[in-house]
Amino acid sequence: MKQTWKKLGSLVSVGILAVSLTACGSTKNEINEKVAQNLYDSSVNVVQTLTQSNPSELEQALEENPNMDDFSKNAFTSWIDSYEELGSFIDYEEVDPQEAIKKDGTNYVVTLKCDFEKRDAEVQVVYDIKLTGKSVGFSANYSMAEKMQEAGGNTLIGLVIVFAMLLFLSFIISLMKYIPKFVEGFGKKNAAEPTPAPTPVQPAIEETVEEDLTDNQTLVAVIAAAIAASENTSTDAFVVRSIRKSNKRNWR
Repeated sequence: MKQTWKKLGSLVSVGILAVSLTACGSTKNEINEKVAQNLYDSSVNVVQTLTQSNPSELEQALEENPNMDDFSKNAFTSWIDSYEELGSFIDYEEVDPQEAIKKDGTNYVVTLKCDFEKRDAEVQVVYDIKLTGKSVGFSANYSMAEKMQEAGGNTLIGLVIVFAMLLFLSFIISLMKYIPKFVEGFGKKNAAEPTPAPTPVQPAIEETVEEDLTDNQTLVAVIAAAIAASENTSTDAFVVRSIRKSNKRNWR
C-alpha cells in the first residue's frame, strides 16, 4: 500500500513537471494543447492507480501515514467513500483533453467519464493555479427513474413526518380540555381537607389547701387582726371561716 501511495504521488509530480515545462506559452485564461494533454494524461493515470486499490488497504495507509500529503489523503478518502456506491473501476471514455479540462477560478478541473461495476460516474481531478493536484471527486450518475424513485421516497418520508407531528399536536391539544377539570378537582380536594383545630390549653388549676380552723384559733386571730389593721376596721366586721394556701408569690 505504501507503494500505491508513492506511485500516486509520483504520477502527480510527473504531470506537474511536464505541464510546468510546457506552460510558458499559455495565457492566464487559456491552456495550450500540450499542457491540456499532460493534465489529461496525468489525471487518467491518477484515477486508474487509485481505483485499482482496495479501500481497506487505503484506510490502513491513512492510519499508518499521518504525514501523507493532502492530495493523496483527499484522493484516498474520496475513493473509500465512493467504492460501495460505484463498485470496481472498468474503463474511462476518451475525449479531447481541451473538452475535458475547464478553468474554475484559479483551479483547473479535469473531468473523466468512467464506467464502474455498479453505475457510471464522473471523476474530477482538480489542480490549482500552479498545476498542483488538490483533490479527486467521484460523482455517480443516476437514471431518471432512480432520481424519481429517490425523490418520491424523500417526499413520502417528509409527509409521514409531517402527519405524525400533526397527530401528536392534535393529541396534545385534545388534552387541554381536561386541565380545568383537573385544577378544579385539585382545588376541591384541598378545600375538603379541614385544617385541624388547635388543641386548647387547659389553664393551670391552682392548688388550694383548706385547714381546719378549730385547731388553730391563735392563727385565725392573728390573721383577722392583720386583715382588720390593713382594712382599718375591727375584727367584728368579718369572720374568718377558712384559710387556704396559695401558690402565688406576688403579694399585694
